[in-house]
Amino acid sequence: MPSTPDDLLEKLTRLGYMGPDGLRDARRRAASDGISVLEAALLDHRLHPDARGWILAEALGIPFSEMEPEAVPTGLSELLPEALAREKQIVPISREGERLTVGVADPFQHGTFSSIAEMTGLTPRMVVCPRRTIGEILARLYPDPGNLSPEELSGGAISREEAEEWISLGGARRVVEQVLLHGASRGMSGVRMYPVGREVVIEGRGREKPVLLLSCPLKSRDLLFEAFRDLARASADPSGLSEEMFHLESAAGVTAFRASFIRGLSGPEVTVRILPDLRGGIALDSVGLTPSQLDITQKVLGKGSGLFLVSSPGPEGGATTLYAMLRETHRAGARVVTVEEQHRFRNEGYIQMERRRVDGQFSGSYTRLAESLEPDFLMIERIQEPAELVDLLHLAQSGVVVLCGIRRLNFDRTLRTLLATEADPFILAHVTRLVMHQRLVKLLCVDCRRPVPARPSVRDVGDRYRGELEAVVRDASFFLPSGCPKCRGAGYAGRMALIELLPFTPGVQNIVASDTPIDEKIGKLLGEEFYSAVQSVNDLLRRGMVTYEEVLPFFR
Repeated sequence: MPSTPDDLLEKLTRLGYMGPDGLRDARRRAASDGISVLEAALLDHRLHPDARGWILAEALGIPFSEMEPEAVPTGLSELLPEALAREKQIVPISREGERLTVGVADPFQHGTFSSIAEMTGLTPRMVVCPRRTIGEILARLYPDPGNLSPEELSGGAISREEAEEWISLGGARRVVEQVLLHGASRGMSGVRMYPVGREVVIEGRGREKPVLLLSCPLKSRDLLFEAFRDLARASADPSGLSEEMFHLESAAGVTAFRASFIRGLSGPEVTVRILPDLRGGIALDSVGLTPSQLDITQKVLGKGSGLFLVSSPGPEGGATTLYAMLRETHRAGARVVTVEEQHRFRNEGYIQMERRRVDGQFSGSYTRLAESLEPDFLMIERIQEPAELVDLLHLAQSGVVVLCGIRRLNFDRTLRTLLATEADPFILAHVTRLVMHQRLVKLLCVDCRRPVPARPSVRDVGDRYRGELEAVVRDASFFLPSGCPKCRGAGYAGRMALIELLPFTPGVQNIVASDTPIDEKIGKLLGEEFYSAVQSVNDLLRRGMVTYEEVLPFFR
């Protein structure tokens, strides 16, 4: 070790581990804070990462070398497995008789040296080398003709030095893995790889605008594309479009990703969405229920097993409501299985499956799924056919809590679908716990909405609501969307969930179990314990917050 700090700083500068500007700034901070220049350099990250190895070598009296990789005989690669060399950043440099000299970035690897002695029968000797040198020797000893070249990488939010280290640890696959974990740790929503001119760029999707992470020559695009595919374990798709969900584990925990692979006219591209973790949960009181609806829903969910049916006219909102209901009724230690059209979130402790996997593995049968996975709770984002409700009713009868979604235009059609199943009416009445319909309506931008002089027609309104709606049409003003800078030309200022529901109380159960025709049953049920959204809809119409066409399905 140099006898004085000045000697040490002089050597670090001469070796290129600290530039003149860095030295000047370190001296300025040292004088200001009353600390040593070396400490100031460390605090301000003024030292090159390879300086650590050199300082250790000096302190321990171990040789330090920045040897040329071409000087290392390629035959030495037979002595150490590539996986060990890359993982431990250790490379054979020379052999003299029974002595094997190895270059290391970190000399504190006693177990590794013992393993090398055991597998080679040679006595290891240590030389500390910069990580850059280690990486270049690895590339020489274990060549991959299709691998990324560190010299061709350009850094963005990820430095070139970081990327070079990842390449040395595992090539392109390691690079894309660490890029995704980098994006997840920075709160990004996703990562995209695509061509720009003669380069291929990897950018992260932040909250405001894309962030360049890395770039490299266009010739590396296929290599990166295959690295992403390998990481996601994606199979080849003749159509040129495929999607896959996968997980990566790091010190911060497990992160879920959804990768989309596209082979278009411009060549292969990859878009990876970082799935948010719903460990914090979605509250039931945040999905749009009125206070009275929230109260009855919580009471019904508290009963335990049964079938809960949630309908919506489209894909939006239904899954969120089902998850909120699931978390409301979930108990510690229970086995939860979810079947989703497409994973949007990661849920710690849940068995999450996509519908296509269920179709392939269990032939679309929820009975077979339950026999195999034995769930206490089964959540299905959307059933494909009404006939599936029969199997789900039998599962619920056996003690499983079943929450499922279905696509229907309004509450009337949802209830009609349930009542028309081939299930025993008695089982249907006493196993079903709740039927709910949810619709997201668009709210008009109050700054640019334009009035409509004509009154809307109530011709398509059902008899049940005609009189009430005629009064609203007579008294209220009606509007259409326009567009302004505040709403970015959309004409709307957000959306609101409107919900209607029917809990299966004893009175409802008696009606459902009876031999009454379906149309008559529905009329009686809507007059029993039905929690309608009509009052909320009428209020929105009177305030001019929605278009008439937007809420018309509630009156049919």
